[in-house]
Amino acid sequence: MTRVCGFLFSLILVCGGVCKDISEEWRLQNICPGSGRLCARIHEVQARIEQKLPTQGKRKLTIDQIVLNVSAPISEVDPQFLSVTIDAGDISRNWSGITFTAQRIINMARGLTPAMLRVGGTSGDFLIFNSSTEETVQRTNFTMTPQQWDEVNKFVETVGWDFVFGLNALLRTPYPNGSWDSDNARMLLSYSTSRNYTVQWELGNEPDLWGTPIPAADHAKDFLTLQDLVVQEKTLGQMLVGPDVAEILDYFTKFIESLPHGLLNATTYHHYYGRGDEAKLSQCYDVEVLDSFIHEAVSFQASSVALQPKASMWLGETSSFSGGGAPSISDTFVAGFMWLDKLGIAAVIGHKRVFRQDFIGGSYSLLDAEQNPLPDYWLSLLYKKLVGTRVLFVKDSLELGRQLRIYAHCAKPPYPSGSVVLLLLNTNFTTATAELLNEELASSTRDVFWLSPLAGDLISTSVLLNGVLLELVGNRDLPHLVPAEDSRGSSLSVPSISFGFVVFKDTKIPACT
Repeated sequence: MTRVCGFLFSLILVCGGVCKDISEEWRLQNICPGSGRLCARIHEVQARIEQKLPTQGKRKLTIDQIVLNVSAPISEVDPQFLSVTIDAGDISRNWSGITFTAQRIINMARGLTPAMLRVGGTSGDFLIFNSSTEETVQRTNFTMTPQQWDEVNKFVETVGWDFVFGLNALLRTPYPNGSWDSDNARMLLSYSTSRNYTVQWELGNEPDLWGTPIPAADHAKDFLTLQDLVVQEKTLGQMLVGPDVAEILDYFTKFIESLPHGLLNATTYHHYYGRGDEAKLSQCYDVEVLDSFIHEAVSFQASSVALQPKASMWLGETSSFSGGGAPSISDTFVAGFMWLDKLGIAAVIGHKRVFRQDFIGGSYSLLDAEQNPLPDYWLSLLYKKLVGTRVLFVKDSLELGRQLRIYAHCAKPPYPSGSVVLLLLNTNFTTATAELLNEELASSTRDVFWLSPLAGDLISTSVLLNGVLLELVGNRDLPHLVPAEDSRGSSLSVPSISFGFVVFKDTKIPACT
């Protein structure tokens, strides 16, 4: 099955016929041969899709007109849409020095509420819970003590986050062909119940990349075991999430196809734009690189909707570049192009949550090793402050090759009902001017939250909001995020090689009321 099938199927599902401008290269062809369950469902809609596809001319490289569908949202994301991760490997390093009780950490975490914390990653499949306080190491495995488990659970309770944890799926009897050995997971679930912790559960990380792969259908049976375990242990959290594949759509499809409908609360996959040790600065604003996420996202979304229609689609782990990120790129202003664009695309396509790898740790984190906010933290904080759950369709927002990239949501309170926020990215080194064709936008006053790097340096780790340096107040409190006011008008000027948010305060459009 190719990703073209998934793309078109997903567009019909999430756009409901609103999307009119689909590139010619996505025209449905005679693909998905065979009689597989997913392909059969795609063939059912093939005729309807082809009838809806218009004849395409040359694609535009920039959007010079902004047109919104203001009658109804195209999709709706979860309030925890922007969420975060902490790598399970940090447990082996005693949380890598993260001070969960430090007030500055608590304040920065609360700034991202509502959110969910995922603790998982490759190391999660080598983690063993030790019910005593003794730390031991067995082969390549490492242990998590009750104290370490208590620390992270008390942290999420303090900051108001939800919590999902990835259990070790490589404990098998015998490895690799045996069934999942759930004894250690039972111990952890039982302890969590005794402490009244509310934890949701994953099982395994990137099973498609395991050195000795466990067949997808066998891994699905492991989730049936986990479901029984969650019920038996009477855990406060009973949400099941998976399979957290890295890249192989076929593994993902076979896995969710093997599960009963309704077993998973969310289906998950991971995405990076490339390896950190091969990253180049220009990739962060290269539109072909940014567009590559569309192909991934729509394919996984289509498979999930077709085979587990009751499950939400989550991007369970993501950032700019894998392997801890790219030093002096992933931790700088320029990486914000990838982060904001990914949030925009994921929302339009219908993903419910996106988990940023990670909150603390690595070059791709939101906070650096000294627990100071990096540029993407400030971008995430602004997103949380401004962007609501209802997603509006912007004409051409999934066209390939867009240099001016625009997404739209209903704005969050305290902005009044009916307000709209645009997410704008100008990947060009010249200022862009866009015409506002919706009268509701053209006649509205605007608040502008524009981000730029210190001294114009794209690899700066300091960021300006409307020309003012963003930094913690007293080294621990969040600053006020003050907008610049913009007058009404039929056009919008977007500064070169930068990004930000524009809130239209008094549009009163039906989709947002």
